[in-house]
Amino acid sequence: MVQRKVEEKVKVSNDKYKSKSIEQILKIEDRDEMLEQLVLYAVRSNCSKVKDIVNMLMESDIAKLMSSSKNSINIDDILDAVKRLARKKTIILYNSSIVSFKDYIKNMYLSMTLWITAIVTAVTILTIYILPDTIPWSIVRIVVGGAFVLFIPGYTLVQLLFPSREMDIIERIALSIGLSLAVVPLTGFLLNYSPWGIMLDPIVISISILSIALATTGVYRMYVMNVKMVKGEDED
Repeated sequence: MVQRKVEEKVKVSNDKYKSKSIEQILKIEDRDEMLEQLVLYAVRSNCSKVKDIVNMLMESDIAKLMSSSKNSINIDDILDAVKRLARKKTIILYNSSIVSFKDYIKNMYLSMTLWITAIVTAVTILTIYILPDTIPWSIVRIVVGGAFVLFIPGYTLVQLLFPSREMDIIERIALSIGLSLAVVPLTGFLLNYSPWGIMLDPIVISISILSIALATTGVYRMYVMNVKMVKGEDED
């Protein structure tokens, strides 16, 4: 995991932080914020790979200053700061080489939306058709089924519509639930006028196909964006 992460390239996508000097950064009391600022400082210093960021922060005078201030850092600290900035969409991580879409899907980190959708869908089908309808399995069925119906369809749609938009976890969860509440009833409405009707099997199959299709499309859109960044083309 670490080896793969340090080989990824870095690009600032939303530089909302003002540029600070090392002295100003080291005075920041919040450790996480300080580490994020150090990562951004390294990126602004033309570190184009996570490996370059790690080397700069671990092998330069910065590390000595950190050590002298009794606030030393290690590689894991730097990688965690990089991941936090990536989740905030402040920086973009992307592979330094262009891979096929098939290989892109196999990478669980890059195609996380599709993997989460597939796992939740598989577990839901398992709880409905294989596990007994008794406690505690019925509780598991309710929890997993709730996520399958009330979260996953909207989650895949959010990832498709806003792949690179800065959005915190609370906003994404709220929007995912809201869109699920719009998409699932619409699916039921369409099933009502189909030969299958609103029955358990058609509902499970329809939501499964819809969610996986949206997740696959969203991952493909991210793959296209990744390829454009590697080629140095402008993003849409």
